[in-house]
Amino acid sequence: QQNNRKKTGAFKKYTQKCNLNSTMKFNYKLHRLCGASYGTPLSTTSGGSNVIYTTKGDVLLSPVSNRVQCIDLLTHSVRTLPFEARSDISKIALSPNDTLLLAIDVNDRAILLNYHRGVVLHRFRFKGGKVRCLKFSPDGLFFAVSAGKHVQVWHSPGLRREFAPFVLHRTYTGLNDDIISIDWSSDSSVLIASSRDTTARIWTVHTTKDYVPVTLSGHKSPVVGVFLEEDENDIRVVTKNKRRIGKCYTVSEDGTLATWTCERHDDDQNEDESGGALSSFKASSDAAVDFFSGGNGGSTALALPSSFPDDDDAALQSQAHGLVGATWKLSKRHYFKQERATVTSASYSTRHKLLVIGFSTGLFGLYELPDVSNVHTLSISTGSVRTTAINPTGEWIAFGCPSTRQLLVWEWRSETYVLKQRGHAGGMKCMSYSPDGVIIATGGEDGKLKIWNANTGFCHATMDAHNAAAVTAVTFANSSVVLTSSLDGTVKAHDLHRYRTFRTYT
Repeated sequence: QQNNRKKTGAFKKYTQKCNLNSTMKFNYKLHRLCGASYGTPLSTTSGGSNVIYTTKGDVLLSPVSNRVQCIDLLTHSVRTLPFEARSDISKIALSPNDTLLLAIDVNDRAILLNYHRGVVLHRFRFKGGKVRCLKFSPDGLFFAVSAGKHVQVWHSPGLRREFAPFVLHRTYTGLNDDIISIDWSSDSSVLIASSRDTTARIWTVHTTKDYVPVTLSGHKSPVVGVFLEEDENDIRVVTKNKRRIGKCYTVSEDGTLATWTCERHDDDQNEDESGGALSSFKASSDAAVDFFSGGNGGSTALALPSSFPDDDDAALQSQAHGLVGATWKLSKRHYFKQERATVTSASYSTRHKLLVIGFSTGLFGLYELPDVSNVHTLSISTGSVRTTAINPTGEWIAFGCPSTRQLLVWEWRSETYVLKQRGHAGGMKCMSYSPDGVIIATGGEDGKLKIWNANTGFCHATMDAHNAAAVTAVTFANSSVVLTSSLDGTVKAHDLHRYRTFRTYT
C-alpha cells in the first residue's frame, strides 16, 4: 500500500507538471509583426489603406494586411494590436478621445475595437456600396462612412458591449458616383463629401430650417479631397467658440485646387430690419426645429426666455445655421504643375494652414494656404503616394506607398526623416533568427535581404542579395555572416559589419 501511495503521488506530481508545461507552451500572445510597416503583399486592391495619428500626435497607426501596427515615434517602438480582420484592412478611423478604433476591410466588414485595451467590442458589415472613406466627427458623437454614392452617418457606440451598438442616424444622397473624400466642420454640424462625378456636396447633420444642400461643381476630374474652414474675419461666434464656415477647398486628380467662398447676403439686412420680437420669434422657431429633429442646441434654446439679446441667441446656433441663405462662389483656382502626374492623396491641417498633396510619380508637395505658397516638393518613392496624414501639432507628415510598401514620416521644418521603413515589395519568402536572437534576416520576392531588430521591429539594413530572382532561403553562419540562396543558382555570403556581399558560391 505504501508503494502504491508513492506511485500515485508521483503520478499526480507528474500530471501537474505536464499541465504546467502545456499551459506555458500554448499561452502565446502576439507582440509585434516584423517584415512590414505598411501595405499588403500581393494584394488585389491597389488603393491601399490610410494612416492616422493619435490625438497627441506621437503614435502612428498603420494597417499591415489584416492587422494594425502602432508605431511610437518618440520611443521608436512598434506594437501590434491583438485583433485580426477577415480580409485586408482598407480604412481605419480613431475617435477624437483615442478610445474607439474602427477598422474596415476590403469586403466592407467592420471591427469596433477598444484601442487602449485591444478588445474587440463588435463586428459589423456595412451594406449599400463600397466603403472608400471613413471619418469620426470632431465631437466624437458620430462617424461618417461612404456607401457607394451615398454617405451614412452613424451614432458612435460606447465602450460597453451591446447587442446592436451601430445605430444609423441618416443617409445623405445627391452625388452620382462613388464617394472619395469626407470632411466635417469644426462643430460637427456640417458634412461635405466629394465624388468621382467631379462634384462635392454640403449637408447639415441635423435638420436645419430653410437650408438646401449645395453642390459644388467646378472640376473636370474626380475630386480626391475636400476641406472646410472657418471664417477668421467673422466676428460672430457660434456654439463651442467656433466661427461660421467661410471657405471650402477642393482638390481634383488633374492637380487643380479650387477655393470656394461662402457669401452671406442677408446678414446686414436681418440686423437692420428685424426687430426684437421678430428676432426672438425666429430664434424660437429655429430652436423648435432643432429640438424636434434632434439638433444640438434645441432643448437649451427652448429653455431660455425670449428677453435675451440677439447676440446670446446667435451664440447658441451652430455652423449649420450660418449656411442658411448663403451662396458659394468659386473665388480662386490653383494648378499643381507636375508632368505626367496625377494627384492621388491630399491632407489639410486647418489649424496650421498646411496642405499636403501626394502624386502618382512618388512626389509630394507641401503648401501653405490661402496663398498656396510652395514650402517643399520632394520625391520620396518610385510608386504613387496613396495616403498622407499630418499630426495634430503640424510637425510630422506621414506618407504611405502601397505598391512599394513604404511608410515615411517626415519633419518638414528640419527636413529630416523621423521614420523610413520599407517592406518586401512582393512578399516575404524566408526568414532566420540570429544565434543571439536579436536580429532577424528575411528574404523576399524582390531579391533583397533585410535585417530587422527583433526588439524594436524596425529594419535597419537592406542589401541587394540577388537581383535576378527571389531569395528562397536564408540562414546565419554565425552572428555576423548571413547566407542566402536564390533560384538563379547562387549562394551568397553577406557581412553584417560592413553590410556587403563578400563571397558568391555557384
